[in-house]
Amino acid sequence: MSVVGIDPGNDTCCVALARKRGIDVLMNKESKRETPSVVNFGEKMRFVGTDGSAKMSLSPQNTVHQLKRIIGQRFNDPQVQQDVSKLPFKVKEAPDGGCLVEVFYGGETATFSPEQLMAIVLVDQKRIAESEAGISVTDCVISVPTYYQEPERLAMLSAAKIASLNCLRLINENTATALAYGIYKTDLPDDVAINVAFVDVGHSATQASIVSLRKSGMQVLSHAWDRNTGGRDVDEALFDYFAKQFQDKHKLDIRTNKKASFKLRQGVEKVKKILSANAEAMLNIECIMEDMDMRGTLNRDELEVIAAPVLARVRAPIEEALAGAKLTAADISSVEIVGSATRTPSIFKTVEDVFGRTPSRTMNSKECVSRGCALQCAMLSPVFKVREFEVIDAAPFAVEFAWEKEGGGGDMAQTLLFERNAPTPATKMLTLSRASAFTITANSPGMEGKVGEWQVGPVEVPAGAEKVKLKVKVRLNLHGLTQVESIQSIEEVEVSADEATKMEDASAAPMDADAPADGPPKPEVTDKKKRVKKHDVKFEVKQLPLVRTAKEIEDMFERECQMQAADRLQEETNEKKNALEAYVYSLRNRLYESLGNFASAADKEKLIAACGAMEDWLYNDGEDVSKSVYIAKLDELKAVGAAVELRSSESQDRPPAVEKLRQAIQSYKKIANSGAPQYTHIAASDRAFVMKECESALAWIDEKAALQKLQSKTADPVLLSADVLKRCDTLERVCKPIVSKPVSKPAPAPKPEAPKPEEPAPMEAEPAAEGENMEQ
Repeated sequence: MSVVGIDPGNDTCCVALARKRGIDVLMNKESKRETPSVVNFGEKMRFVGTDGSAKMSLSPQNTVHQLKRIIGQRFNDPQVQQDVSKLPFKVKEAPDGGCLVEVFYGGETATFSPEQLMAIVLVDQKRIAESEAGISVTDCVISVPTYYQEPERLAMLSAAKIASLNCLRLINENTATALAYGIYKTDLPDDVAINVAFVDVGHSATQASIVSLRKSGMQVLSHAWDRNTGGRDVDEALFDYFAKQFQDKHKLDIRTNKKASFKLRQGVEKVKKILSANAEAMLNIECIMEDMDMRGTLNRDELEVIAAPVLARVRAPIEEALAGAKLTAADISSVEIVGSATRTPSIFKTVEDVFGRTPSRTMNSKECVSRGCALQCAMLSPVFKVREFEVIDAAPFAVEFAWEKEGGGGDMAQTLLFERNAPTPATKMLTLSRASAFTITANSPGMEGKVGEWQVGPVEVPAGAEKVKLKVKVRLNLHGLTQVESIQSIEEVEVSADEATKMEDASAAPMDADAPADGPPKPEVTDKKKRVKKHDVKFEVKQLPLVRTAKEIEDMFERECQMQAADRLQEETNEKKNALEAYVYSLRNRLYESLGNFASAADKEKLIAACGAMEDWLYNDGEDVSKSVYIAKLDELKAVGAAVELRSSESQDRPPAVEKLRQAIQSYKKIANSGAPQYTHIAASDRAFVMKECESALAWIDEKAALQKLQSKTADPVLLSADVLKRCDTLERVCKPIVSKPVSKPAPAPKPEAPKPEEPAPMEAEPAAEGENMEQ
């Protein structure tokens, strides 16, 4: 079983694999550890990752990216509308109010939910891990931004299911970073924890977390974020700057042209990267719009002025994280800065100004999250044994429970069950008194939409009581989701003390001994004792908007499987087409080189004509046909050139095969005629048999070699290397058992019999001497 961690970033993805020797961030087929989070839809197949990114400039309307901005989001959300307006592909409203991406795929217009598209990205990361591990991958931990709410987290879990992944945990990105940092830190104290700030300025968002670390574990004290401030916002500021320059100069608005906008966004991203290491950078894009070129220069000082509004927004979440942890910058022992946008010097300087110290770059800014995910997966998996390291996260949102008061009227009762930045995972008990069925809702204060909704009932009220006490067990789980685990009714029943004792001792005394018949009667017990009875109460989880049902996930999984099968078929078809094209060029070139001496003028003319006809077919009628047709065409062309190919290959393979047979003949003849001591045991009849076989083989090869010598190079061979090797194998099979027969060992001499021991002679009794008497 493999254990992997996946970091599906807004711009790029990383996947890490846990091994016995540690955590490895895996490379894709381009030998890069970062894979673009891009999916391109072609006419017959999909292109994911680097392949999809390469087609972005050619087909921007069918190339989907920045999925984390729309997954689990409502289409009419103002921020979603702002993001969609800058995307080159079409996003429309789904029937449930979510987002749907519209592309041209399979010769028709097709729509996909963000969960399906994210599943495609996850499947690509899964294949990278499976290729490296050599076995199937199922268990994983996936990172999500801290600011993801219930619909977004549930959407990510749905995407994992569609991708056939078992997500053991959705872990907050900064929590994963802190885990990757803390578990390898050997100088952490045992008792007094140190406070470390983690600042992640990524492609689309800024996240800040304060984490308390000690040798035995970590606890996140606070999370804060700005989900609309990241590296792409700096790019957007530069885009507007250069677009305005171009408009002032050429009276053309690049924003109205999607392809031109895409080219400019690519250009300003390169400018930003160049300025991270250089004082000045040039922008040069030819024919960006209506045959007009764009040229310009930018230095670091100008970049800071242009990006000033973005830089100001980076400060806010850092200061909010400090306030949430109830700490000041002086209480922070170290500042770790990660994320792709931190390469920009002005962003680095902003973080430095907030804390009053130089941030550290202990970890790889692009790989640390995936490493933390893989570590967490190893901790949760029974396959790996990881040192004890407690991971306590902080709830990014407060959770408030509400229910209608008994008696109706619309009045609601509510309680704050989980505060913001409360330790998680955590369990709380909610006690209610109810007489009938009711509904519980969970909300996050200040956030739109419900976190959850549960229909409770029917509620059975004990006889003689107006209400029943209910215990609602609520858990904030590993995924950061709020769930009601159980609801029980609590009933207090009065029973006699004797009955209560019997009920309590029933399990301890399965058989009662008979009381003595003549014993005194027991006094009547009149004391009463209260006993608590618990009963499970049924409840139903109500379906919330934007949350996929099990049937919808199953249908999306089936569609993903169908698309994977279509991709495999198209890939195999392309391979066969390429093989046919390669053989056409190879055969034609070799006819003028290595195959030239083995083809007659007629053969050469015929083969060149066949190659030309096949090439014409490939680029016309054969441009788009099925896999079986390419296979048949390749076999057809190989059949035409088979004779010439055989002559060429035989000219190379025949001499070594003949030499091998002649050496075998010579070797066995030498042994058959040898008088060496190791062969004297071979019988004369066996020697004669070996000589006969060798002479037969020699006569055969001499005859065939002579006939072959008379053949020209352009004629079909009469002696094939395969036949020679077969004759050599036959000779080996017949002669080797004879010449390798072991020497018979002489029979062992019989052992001399040991002399039998002499039997003692019987003792004769001597007559007693006179005067001696025998005592009886």
